[in-house]
Amino acid sequence: MAGLNANKLPKAGSGGMKTQDAIDAGTYPARVVSILDLGLQPQRPYQGQDKPPKHEIRATYELVDEFCVGDDGVELEDKPRWISEDFPFNSLSADLAKSTKRYLALDPTQKLGGDFTLLVDMPCMVTVVNKEGAGKNVGRVFNNVGAVSGMRPKEAAKAAPLVNPTKVFVLDDPDLEVFRSLPEFLQDKIKGNLEYKGSALQRLLDGASGAWPKKEAKKEPKQAAKKVAEPTVDEDEDEGEW
Repeated sequence: MAGLNANKLPKAGSGGMKTQDAIDAGTYPARVVSILDLGLQPQRPYQGQDKPPKHEIRATYELVDEFCVGDDGVELEDKPRWISEDFPFNSLSADLAKSTKRYLALDPTQKLGGDFTLLVDMPCMVTVVNKEGAGKNVGRVFNNVGAVSGMRPKEAAKAAPLVNPTKVFVLDDPDLEVFRSLPEFLQDKIKGNLEYKGSALQRLLDGASGAWPKKEAKKEPKQAAKKVAEPTVDEDEDEGEW
């Protein structure tokens, strides 16, 4: 499977669960549960100036001792809290880049060769900061990732395991099962990347949907043969839904 190697970048070109309140700001033990390749994404203007698009990835951390709360106010120990962040995917030679800081916090000696996908399941400490909502979200508080650091080996050895399976998605080698397991907004963001047209993912998705018309075509002879036997209304309805 292809990775997301920051040393090999091309040169630029819920039932029963209430809405969860923000957790307190602080530093929490966690594990990396997901690394997703978001592709080439437009960037927000900065100080009135347009910014060029950037290749982005999304890292998601599972907080191993913080859990969602059910409608009854009881913690759901099979539903740990997650916190995610999207950031531009830069070469590790870019010392000040967030992606470099995140990677080196977890693999300071680069024994994993710069590949973000190999960071999944790695224990870490995640500093959570709180941000007040604006506009339609005035009055709400949101959690953001402020920093990520590695655990001391002694602490890492005792870190609680992940509850959820890890997920890795790479656009150069897309896994349709992983892609379809993502929330719709993430699927839309990935398909909205500026290099989606003609990509391996588009070909896979078009190929999957392209199987349907072939089945339609095979029905033509069957329908002709059935004219003698008078097809029932149910059969016509099924074919319409197909």
